[in-house]
Parts: sequence; C-alpha cells; structure tokens
Amino acid sequence: MFDEDKLYRPNDPALKVIASRSRLAQWRMDGTGPAFLKLGPGPKSPVAYTGKALNEWLASQTVEPAAA
Repeated sequence: MFDEDKLYRPNDPALKVIASRSRLAQWRMDGTGPAFLKLGPGPKSPVAYTGKALNEWLASQTVEPAAA
C-alpha cells in the first residue's frame, strides 16, 4: 500500500487511512502503532514513518476470522 522507499510525515494525507494525525501522536507517546523515525535530538524533533514500517504495521493488524 505504501511506497517502501518513501518517508511519510505525520501530516501526509496518505496516513489518514491508518489514523488521524492526533491518533498517530498518541500512539507515539504510548509506544504503540507503527514504528517511526525521530529526525533529530530532543523531544520536539520532527518524526517520519518509512513506507516499509507502515506496511509491516498494517500487515500485523490483520485479523483472521474464526472458522464457523
């Protein structure tokens, strides 16, 4: 779904299929959600997501329905 060679910033419209910008921020604070990169030192550093990490996270969210 995501281009594996691209970096996605939290305000990228493509990320809306995963969650809102505020939800992504909450997940980062909670240590959940997709893996992300910090692009500098300090707590206010910009962040980005690799397409590869986003695809891996999406795959991990797959739920197989129980057989009836």
